[in-house]
Amino acid sequence: MKVVLGILSLVLLPIIGFSQGITFENGSFQDALDKAKAEEKVLFIDGYAIWCGPCKKMDKTVFQEEKVGNYFDQNLIALKVDVERGEGPELKKRLNIEGLPGYVFLDGEGNVIYRFSAAMPTDEFLKEVTLAVSYAKDPNSLGRLNEVYEEKKNDENFLAIYLEQLHKGKSTGYADVLEHYLDIQKSVADSSQAMVLLLAKHHKEVVLGGNADRIIAENLGTESWKKYVRKDIREIYQKLPKDMIVTTTEYAVTKNDSTYLELALNAAALIGAPSDEAQKNRLYEYFYFKTGNGPAYKARVRPGIEAYAKSLDVADLRATYLDWEQKKAAGDLEALQVRPYAVRKSQDLAAMASMYAGFVESDLDKKDILRWIDIAYQIVPGDGETLNQYADYEYLFGNQEKAIQMKQEAIQISQKAESKKVEGMKVDLEIMKEGGELTLTL
Repeated sequence: MKVVLGILSLVLLPIIGFSQGITFENGSFQDALDKAKAEEKVLFIDGYAIWCGPCKKMDKTVFQEEKVGNYFDQNLIALKVDVERGEGPELKKRLNIEGLPGYVFLDGEGNVIYRFSAAMPTDEFLKEVTLAVSYAKDPNSLGRLNEVYEEKKNDENFLAIYLEQLHKGKSTGYADVLEHYLDIQKSVADSSQAMVLLLAKHHKEVVLGGNADRIIAENLGTESWKKYVRKDIREIYQKLPKDMIVTTTEYAVTKNDSTYLELALNAAALIGAPSDEAQKNRLYEYFYFKTGNGPAYKARVRPGIEAYAKSLDVADLRATYLDWEQKKAAGDLEALQVRPYAVRKSQDLAAMASMYAGFVESDLDKKDILRWIDIAYQIVPGDGETLNQYADYEYLFGNQEKAIQMKQEAIQISQKAESKKVEGMKVDLEIMKEGGELTLTL
């Protein structure tokens, strides 16, 4: 009997000892989406990065829970997306994944129906997931409304429902829907409480120069609106001028229309926010970068990067950095608490190179990138992260064998420093050794 029980316990050990959490797909995004559609389930995207601590925490705890796994098995198809590698960077942009971990839920047609982010306890996570699934099953789900939008976009009642679902699903970038609704609707008076509440609810979608902007300008401060703009509503409208500048800037990017940048700059001047020539240049740099206009972006930023690189006293900065490293190694309290300005100078130049690298086309571009990152590394010799970045650029734009050696050295340095990015570096090293495609992350 003891023998039988012993054998039985060994057979059952894997079942008893290891609870089944979320099962993630191994294929591509399209494979997972096709499966979700075929099985009439919701697609769950777990946007993560290898170095992300909260992502790892969720993976080791909440995602392993049996009740979480059971719910997912019944209702969802799950896919992990490394936002820094493979198809991840493109999906990050497409699905608007910002904070990490970033969770996005899609219906079988690829429509985003809900999103949330951050690590959290199991019950809170399941509450959000259940809400997402309920939205997918709603007859007025975003996916279903998206399918008939072109057909029904001139129906006021349809647009009202659509706006509500967009808000409930924490969607962004639907200013055009709000504007179109305001353009055709006849049931909500501009001076009414309903309009005050409507625009407060969708305040992150109010664009300068549109119907919403006009209604607010004409009514905010009037006797009719004063009755309704109170408490939390008042706070929304107080912050709205700045929010509208941000929204309009992003709207300019979406539309690829610099006219809206000028509206944002003019509005900034009216409220005393930065709007000088320097701010205008920064705004246009951002615009060209986000719209992928490489030639315009490079033409605008290259002179500035060159000037910045030439202004650096590399020898002096390097000496300052090495002195700081020695003091830090000796246990100097001040050195342990404060980084020298040499680090910031190096990081600034490396960041400029990183953004420029996304638009490399010519041999001159490649030489510039390698020269700038070399200067950045000369300032902070032995810094693992800067050397890692240097290795990536060397692999893409220079000598691949040299890049592999640099990556190996960067890993050794970063391991000693207990960097969170070591695992990601190791993944990239294997890609390099195989001669694979390395994806730059900005």
